[in-house]
Amino acid sequence: MIVIPRGLARSVRVLARKCVSGRPRGPAPPVAFESKAGTLTACVRTTDAVLVHAAPTRCGDGVLVVPMAVLAAVEGAGDDPVELADAGAPRGEARWADRGVARTHPFEAVPPGPPHRPPDQPADWHPAPPVLLAALDECGRTTAREPGRFALHRVQVRGSAGQVVGTDGRTALVWSGLALPFSPDLLVAAVPVFGCRELTREPGVRVGRTPAELVVAAGPWRVHLPVDAGGRFPDLAGVMPRAAGTVAGIDDRDAAEMLAALPGLPGADAEHHPVTLELAGGVVVRGRDAATGAVREVRLERSPAAGPPVRVAVNRRVLARALALGCVTVRVASADRPVAFESRNKTLVVAALDPDLAVAPATAAADTPHPQLPARRTAVRHDTNGHAPPDPPDPTAADPPDLLTAAEELRAAVADTLTKAGRLVTAVKAGRRHQKVLSQVWSNLKALNLGPGGGP
Repeated sequence: MIVIPRGLARSVRVLARKCVSGRPRGPAPPVAFESKAGTLTACVRTTDAVLVHAAPTRCGDGVLVVPMAVLAAVEGAGDDPVELADAGAPRGEARWADRGVARTHPFEAVPPGPPHRPPDQPADWHPAPPVLLAALDECGRTTAREPGRFALHRVQVRGSAGQVVGTDGRTALVWSGLALPFSPDLLVAAVPVFGCRELTREPGVRVGRTPAELVVAAGPWRVHLPVDAGGRFPDLAGVMPRAAGTVAGIDDRDAAEMLAALPGLPGADAEHHPVTLELAGGVVVRGRDAATGAVREVRLERSPAAGPPVRVAVNRRVLARALALGCVTVRVASADRPVAFESRNKTLVVAALDPDLAVAPATAAADTPHPQLPARRTAVRHDTNGHAPPDPPDPTAADPPDLLTAAEELRAAVADTLTKAGRLVTAVKAGRRHQKVLSQVWSNLKALNLGPGGGP
């Protein structure tokens, strides 16, 4: 007989569903329970990973393989015990108490075989930073859904570089600064199990290698990831910005406000969900409604930018994800090159959208349209003091001159007058200079007795 807590039944079922890349298909795999030498091991083998839970037990030695539906029937909160008993092959029975009421659930046991045995543990375990779980989860979310020429549906774990990488061909996430105890680069399945709280709340994250697997452990849980030895992964070095022409730093408060404002910017329902980043001394995020042409922007007042002005369109969901990851340094080489969002240990690179999707600033009139106000009609009472009232305005007479037009004409007339006056002053000054020269010449002629009436 095998005895497990109800809480473990729930955790095994939840985590097993997360050990599959993409949506689970087909019947759920069975769960193998093995009690041996005071340790109870639960093992679930999926198409992409193997989930193992090992904890001390008082059960005697034995093996029982049960359908996943049994765990769904007995699961619950707390550590109330559930007895899984062999009722005579191939029948079994689960017995437990629910709020003091005895329950039973018969099932058909699965004959145990080699596929139900837990895989071997690594010969050596090495401590790993807890952030390794987040790196595997986030990079797994960045992978492609289906395989192609490259293994974009895999996560690359780069041992010597201390990195975890995921890409779908349009977006790439590189998580650095991870101390890993092996040298080669490994390709493993992108399973979302590493983001589950059942793992993230456990202390003591460890990592190890077997000849065919990468094993990541947290507390009593182990996830065995088979290595894809034949897969090819693209070299992302060519798309990583090296010397970006424009760099901006988004302030943390601006990032929080931007995350709140992004869903409300126009164009959220358009294909690719475009939003415009304009870096020109500062940072402006702008959206446009394709149907109405309405433009709205958010200026990040605390976020500076350096380098040539650049305007680039990106997917707003990628922008939101970059800000949520803390990647608040933006590097842009040009409007048609990939955009990089960086933090201390993460780089999220996204392909820029079609430059035609980049939205230019709207005019002031377009940004804040002024409503057409109705003409005001105010009845004015005239005190005639015995004189005849003034004649009403002739509706056929010409409209009174526009004050702005009259002022502009006056300004032009004054400018023209000043120009003519300046020319006159210049001419007068020139005449005075000529008069002085003639006087000097006349004096010289008289001194030589060559003036009128003179001669040698």
